Amino acid sequence: MSMVKPLRQWKWGVLPRYNGFEHDERVRGWQLVRWFEDNGWLSPAATCCISGSSERVSRHSEDYSRLAPYPLCQSVHLALHRRFKHPDAWRRIVSRYSLTGEEWFARLSLVPIDLAGELRAKHGPEIADIFARAPIPEGVTIPRSQIYRRNIE
Repeated sequence: MSMVKPLRQWKWGVLPRYNGFEHDERVRGWQLVRWFEDNGWLSPAATCCISGSSERVSRHSEDYSRLAPYPLCQSVHLALHRRFKHPDAWRRIVSRYSLTGEEWFARLSLVPIDLAGELRAKHGPEIADIFARAPIPEGVTIPRSQIYRRNIE
């Protein structure tokens, strides 16, 4: 087996809470996705699953308790996160790209939800430990010392 690449380190500011997931949980989700991409266990995001665009595609997670990110182009990704303050822009995207109205993105709430809180109530506080449930390839050890933990002073 080839050498496993390390976890990427977060170099940016504090992320706002999203779907009830805190900054630390969101960063660890980002680390896991990028680690899987960097090591070839997950294909890099190439095409936006909503618009079909191949321009500036990255991954978006609705649920940071599991590895299930969606590839989104930057314009759709930004509109998705801004949908609470700018719902009409999001509705236009949904109207343009939704075929049935049942697609994951067409069913997103236009008001913030606390998915993390619901998951914690049902499964306990450890539910947001994405590394604990990740489908790590056999023989690979998670570099636990590299998992993000915010320095609180």
